[in-house]
Amino acid sequence: MTETAHMTVEGMSCNGCSGKLQRALEAVNGVEDVNIVLDGGKVTVSYDPAVVSAAAFTGVVEDTGFDVAS
Repeated sequence: MTETAHMTVEGMSCNGCSGKLQRALEAVNGVEDVNIVLDGGKVTVSYDPAVVSAAAFTGVVEDTGFDVAS
């Protein structure tokens, strides 16, 4: 079963930024798909909740150098 997490990410200013974050999220075990809309910082992650929790994505975003809007 797949679930979807939605986040607004701050600090992405170019396609290189969004590409960096997309590769980092796709590398997480259990992530099935990542969609990033640079304008507005909208990030959608489809994942297997039996493998990874949505809370893990905040750490990945921060480790990549960006912030999750609260």
